Amino acid sequence: MDPFAPFDATRCAACGECFHRCPVLQLPLPAARDEVARLARGDATRRVLQRCTSCLACNFICPNEANPAQRILARWQDAAMREGRPARAAYFDPLATPNFRTHVIDRLPPAERALLDSWADTSPCDEIFYPGCNLITAPYLTRTRLLDGFEIRGTLAECCGEMYFRTGQTGRLAAQARHLTSWFAKLGVKKVTVLCTAGFNLLTNVLPRHGADFSFEVEHLLPRLLERFQAGDLRVTHPQRLRVTIQDSCHAKFFGDAFMDVPRRLLEHIGATVIEEGRSRDRALCCGIGGGFSHAAAYHPLDMTRETIRALREAERTGADALVSYCAGCLQMLAVGRVAYPRRQPLFHIMELLQRAIGEDPPRPARRRALVSLAGVARHQGPALLSRRRVTKRT
Repeated sequence: MDPFAPFDATRCAACGECFHRCPVLQLPLPAARDEVARLARGDATRRVLQRCTSCLACNFICPNEANPAQRILARWQDAAMREGRPARAAYFDPLATPNFRTHVIDRLPPAERALLDSWADTSPCDEIFYPGCNLITAPYLTRTRLLDGFEIRGTLAECCGEMYFRTGQTGRLAAQARHLTSWFAKLGVKKVTVLCTAGFNLLTNVLPRHGADFSFEVEHLLPRLLERFQAGDLRVTHPQRLRVTIQDSCHAKFFGDAFMDVPRRLLEHIGATVIEEGRSRDRALCCGIGGGFSHAAAYHPLDMTRETIRALREAERTGADALVSYCAGCLQMLAVGRVAYPRRQPLFHIMELLQRAIGEDPPRPARRRALVSLAGVARHQGPALLSRRRVTKRT
């Protein structure tokens, strides 16, 4: 199976399984079949093009490997080229200024700003830890001996382009592939370690299909940490005896069950008990950012908030003591959602629990950062919410 291949109409039997079993849409089979037919013909849909979060689960569900998600992305791209994007979408362009990340970065504490400044170093380096854009707004997660020995390199300009991928903006994705090819070549890196699962997927599977020419090895941090814990290099001195549930990254499914087992094994190793959500692993709900990916939503905060609250409710139903994310972007979206939907269930990044397990006392500014993020939306995106202006951009 190649979940990144283009939509294949000759394989699509319009059976409707993709949207019937979709964790977001869950349409009755007759409605799902109708939506598949509309999507394939190029007609307007009633729900799919409007509500899809581009988690790409449908590519794994499709019994014929037709890859319906690519048809959705192509339809969004066609609509953007034809109509332009609503002005409100500009604030969530990962390379625009200002945007939802620059607003937070400009308000980081001095110590965290100093970290970002140090990551801008472009001197040659054989091996780096690549923060991606999600970790750029949560640099406090890197202040731990779990990352001892790593050279952290990368600025917001070195975003992996995940949001372009998930919204069908192939032209902009290709441009970022060229930029990253040049940037990595300048560093001369031979190995890149990534914590962000979106960045791992983009560097490994997506960007090379859009013109990137990478000659380095890419590994995810969590399997390395699991090996260090199992070898005794990292010792659990403060067991975390919690019942936890997990917010899976939408990108984890591309690496299979063995990869998705890793955060679960890490949590169990430090003393936690994992309780699975009803929709998890390759059927997990998006953290909420995907609620803004469709051409119709165009990052409307109400659409994103709706999806974030769905994810929080899914976690709440487990009765777990805490919700754990292994993606910094998911952490930030869920923290923002908890402002609108406050719950007693604490929210952690897995790195925070691992730090606590080895005796560190990590700061936990996620809620404060969520309030800063919401203030940025109100200030910069708010005026565009009622605007009918369309922005034409290369997609």
